[in-house]
Amino acid sequence: MNVRSTYDDVAADYDEWVGTEGSVLADPTFTELAGRVDGQEVCAVACGQGREARYLATQGAVVTGVDLSEKLLAIARLHEEADPLGISYQYGDAQTLEGLAADSFDGVVCYMALMDIPNLDDALYSMARILRPGGWFVVSVTHPCFKTPATGEIIDHVDKSVRRTVGRYFTEGYWDGPGLHRDALPIGAYHRTLSTYVNALADAGLVIDRMREPPLDRPVWQEVPCLLYIRGHRSTPIL
Repeated sequence: MNVRSTYDDVAADYDEWVGTEGSVLADPTFTELAGRVDGQEVCAVACGQGREARYLATQGAVVTGVDLSEKLLAIARLHEEADPLGISYQYGDAQTLEGLAADSFDGVVCYMALMDIPNLDDALYSMARILRPGGWFVVSVTHPCFKTPATGEIIDHVDKSVRRTVGRYFTEGYWDGPGLHRDALPIGAYHRTLSTYVNALADAGLVIDRMREPPLDRPVWQEVPCLLYIRGHRSTPIL
């Protein structure tokens, strides 16, 4: 899947969709895991139109945003022009982060994007490479256990409670349709098992410190988690 061309085709719709909660990310789970960032150099990988980059900058971080979509970056720069926060945006592939020096950031975030990236291992190795030893990272994805290639919802005929059904959990790879979006927006993703994510982080020298699976407003997402958040740190030299 050509992620760049797909998101370039729907950049305006995507900005409108994610912008419903404001131009700055409002996510208490991300806020908790990112913690205090004042004075730190932080890279927002696959930053899109810049919501998480803007949040980090409002907290005093020196932020560099990287994305593969030129049109989403153009929107991010328009937000920066309207409300300057000192964010630097640059075109780049999360799988290489070419042009970013090794050991150059205190923190790296990848917010709701790893499932859009074809090569998970390369993306995580690149994130680890640009982190300083001991530097922190926060990533979030649609939950690999409950947003699988075959999912649905059923209503209990007795108590009317809503339950999530899942299937094809072990079928890794690209698939269409992990969630409900505007019709114009891309809804495909790369499904991976939970163990694939955990093992890929370990292989990249990224150690998990905390995981969060917050409940969301929809009834079914009060029963099982829709999203998975991970915070950790770089522990080993990158070879």
